[in-house]
Amino acid sequence: MENFFSNSASDKKSEETPLINQYDNLKDNYQRIFIEAAESIRVELNKFKPENPCTVCTVKDCKIEKKDVFTDYPRGCAYKDWQSQILAFLNGEYKQKLKNVYNSIMDKKSDCNCNMCGDCCRLAVSEYSYEQLKQRAVRGDKFSEEFVSIFVPYKTEEEAKAVNPEYFELLNELVEDTKTYYYYCPKLKNNICSDYENRPDICKNFPYNPMKLLPSKCSYNKWRSEVSKQALLLKAKTDIIEFYKNKLG
Repeated sequence: MENFFSNSASDKKSEETPLINQYDNLKDNYQRIFIEAAESIRVELNKFKPENPCTVCTVKDCKIEKKDVFTDYPRGCAYKDWQSQILAFLNGEYKQKLKNVYNSIMDKKSDCNCNMCGDCCRLAVSEYSYEQLKQRAVRGDKFSEEFVSIFVPYKTEEEAKAVNPEYFELLNELVEDTKTYYYYCPKLKNNICSDYENRPDICKNFPYNPMKLLPSKCSYNKWRSEVSKQALLLKAKTDIIEFYKNKLG
């Protein structure tokens, strides 16, 4: 698969690409990928579009001139039925198709093994404070429950930044004006988890999303680089079909 984050085909080169360059490449290419996704979906939906139904239409006093997918058609109109077919397709066959792509992306993660750099344990990030996470955990949020069971907050941002300055600076740039909280796991000893057998799912399943930037030393950057274009296309299609469903639903 095309290496989306680097012009080089070398895995080593990809792993050494500075995080800020990876992020810039991501932004530069997403518009093209989004357009590609939108055209692909348009072609799929037009397969259901009726041909010249107005010649046999029984709807009286119809003055609709623009026949596109988002027009508000009257009941009994063939184009109204087209919209219903689109919704059924997006909620059924197409949804399953995207789910299969997602599963394929995540299955490829098994080709990588953790190299025990420890960065994901030393610098975890959340938009929620420690108290907010505990409140969410009490309300039944499984992720928050697992997070507060292992991570504790840094006392200062300077302390967090010292752990991985490059990753810290990029995370700050991504969140812009949003308050961000930094955490670490005290169970990490010499880059090895001291309670590995009892680690929660958030540790077992990390990383959860190939679109999220990872610390530069993380061995899963290889997986992320290999599936990034596919993952971005999947996200674009998911966002687009949600737009269709909201407009037509």
